Amino acid sequence: MAPGLIVPPSTTPEPLRDFTISQLTTSEDVLTRLPQLCQILQDCVNEGSSIGFLAPLSTKDAEIYWKQVAELIAKGTLHLFILVSESSLTNGTLSLDHIPSSQPIHSTAIPSIVLGTIQLVTIPKTTHLHRAEVIKLLVSPSARRLGIARRLMSHVENFARGTGRTMLTLDTATESPALEMYRRLDWEEWGTCKDYASWPDGSRCDATFFRKDL
Repeated sequence: MAPGLIVPPSTTPEPLRDFTISQLTTSEDVLTRLPQLCQILQDCVNEGSSIGFLAPLSTKDAEIYWKQVAELIAKGTLHLFILVSESSLTNGTLSLDHIPSSQPIHSTAIPSIVLGTIQLVTIPKTTHLHRAEVIKLLVSPSARRLGIARRLMSHVENFARGTGRTMLTLDTATESPALEMYRRLDWEEWGTCKDYASWPDGSRCDATFFRKDL
């Protein structure tokens, strides 16, 4: 399930100086970023996002997950993208709002801070080659409500379109603030399943499913 993007207290954002969205295309790429990938996954789970894990998520279990992701990348059935920045956090916030959403995200520097990730799973069945599934949209709790999720969604939609996919699907916890974001991004809500998954504390949660034609 996509994460429940819990809203942090309002603070004054600081502009992000150097940042980029890039694809990790090999197992080595994932292992190079492993500590940061584990950290963002642990942070999202431990603050309450429903993304398939119970809290507290250990570093060992986070490492196991990302190594499984690396194996799927090697098989060509999963695509992983990260948004990274060299800017430091001030008052726990970052900002992308000063940059038009139509402007490509790029950087001339080597990025160091992973602020967000997103994955695209392709369906190998010959009857499903037209579609793919968006999963594991993660945004660091210290960088929420700054346009990072929106930019990652736009990036993965464009990537999927470039591979010939014409439809995407995803799901999220029904009580997650992410629900409204997907609606604003013109995703079509097509159903809700009661008790579909669990929150990190083990209590059940409903899931809402979305689709989008590309």
